[in-house]
Amino acid sequence: GADERLSDICEAARDQGIIIYTVAFEAPSGGQAALLDCASSPSHYFDVEGTDISVAFSAIASDIRALKLTQ
Repeated sequence: GADERLSDICEAARDQGIIIYTVAFEAPSGGQAALLDCASSPSHYFDVEGTDISVAFSAIASDIRALKLTQ
């Protein structure tokens, strides 16, 4: 199914060293599970509702800035 294809694509990307952040915005439980599975780690996954999405994007931006400083 679609979730299996997504999982395979995410796994292939992670295997290439790509860091994957996912944001489940008001998503149903199945979508949340698929996005959690896709993310590079549980800390790269965000489950948000409403205006909390801005907090998730700020956290992702901070993480990317920190990665740039260490490379």
